[in-house]
Amino acid sequence: MRKLLIGITVTTILFCLFLIYNHKQLPTKDDVYKITGNWSPKTKEVYLVKKIDDDWLTIFRNKQFILVGRLEQNWLGFWQLQDDIGREGSLVSVYYPPSRQDEEFTWSGAGTEEGAYYFGQIINPDIKKIQVVTKKNSFENALIMSAEGTRFFFIKSEEELVMPVNIKGFSKNGKLIYSSFKQVN
Repeated sequence: MRKLLIGITVTTILFCLFLIYNHKQLPTKDDVYKITGNWSPKTKEVYLVKKIDDDWLTIFRNKQFILVGRLEQNWLGFWQLQDDIGREGSLVSVYYPPSRQDEEFTWSGAGTEEGAYYFGQIINPDIKKIQVVTKKNSFENALIMSAEGTRFFFIKSEEELVMPVNIKGFSKNGKLIYSSFKQVN
């Protein structure tokens, strides 16, 4: 009986140490490859894994899309990609590779009851600032991230996705380079 109690105690201690160790691990690109290993199409490249505000986000691509996902730990401490309602999946994506007419950037928006996401790949190197304008609001400073020689922008809004959306790209000195709406002179 004593050996059984010692065995249970040792097992419990080891399991608790395992949980503590796992919960202290930060997510890595390898975690994203593991999580998406059974996705079709397969993940070709993970651009970055970064903590933004209170969320761990990753940007990765397969042969058809560049995706943004939120990484969350399960109760065992393993990382998972989850959307806003807790299912496995991405938050927002844009097609890959960009088409020939996408000289400035590609973009997409996605939303749930929790809010909206605006994301894209910046192709024109002169674009230094992105502004997202909806019917209800204007988001001035999109987060611009560089990874593996590629630049992306990302905005998370607490508001619902509202169309139409005008995405504007500006130069370093504030000159409008691109607008997804045609400018009327």
